[in-house]
Amino acid sequence: MLLKTFEDTNDGALQYMTQAYGLDVARGIAEEAKRQIEALLPLIPDLGGARNIVIRDFPVALWYVAYFRPMKAHGKTAEELGKMIYDLFETKLRQMPEAARRSEGAKLFLPEHVDKLREWARWTQKREYPANWVASFVPGNGTDCDYGYDYTECAIVNYLKAHGADEVAPYVCLNDFIRSRAYGTGLRRTKTLAQGDDRCDFRYKKNYPVTQDWHTEIPVIRKRMAERID
Repeated sequence: MLLKTFEDTNDGALQYMTQAYGLDVARGIAEEAKRQIEALLPLIPDLGGARNIVIRDFPVALWYVAYFRPMKAHGKTAEELGKMIYDLFETKLRQMPEAARRSEGAKLFLPEHVDKLREWARWTQKREYPANWVASFVPGNGTDCDYGYDYTECAIVNYLKAHGADEVAPYVCLNDFIRSRAYGTGLRRTKTLAQGDDRCDFRYKKNYPVTQDWHTEIPVIRKRMAERID
């Protein structure tokens, strides 16, 4: 299942990279990424299986690792990889009917989902799975936040670091904004572990505009990256 999902992504990536880099480079990266993913899939860390309600978000970490190595070998940057995955994801979301997107978003505000999220956050704090997220639930404030959560450990960031691909981590986080905009979940976030903060502070408000995206966040990421180098 995950291999087929990656292959679908890789088809889109091949087209994307062909336009950007030419067919020979694109094909070389795509073929090596396929080999990388085949090696990575059997070694996915245990995150608790079905008990983990956000586990569906994890496979993208493997995608980034699979592309990071061959793209770097061809002189491409982490930002270029981040933009490719961002653009491919945005295209995928646009292909969904608007009614379907909004329906998916509305489910995230149902009381039963919020209760599950609260319980999930408590469960992560037991730290039964070292590679897992660790989260705290944040109740709504009655005005601009229906609910939220803080991550103090992120399974995706930890995985990228373990595979020497931590420099792509800040770009992974930007996908959250385009999904929230498509689903109408009104995400705001001021901190991320990927950029060296002490937490990721997700705050959601149903049908609020999402004002953050690649264009607003890239200057911040570039500035922080430059500060690390200095």
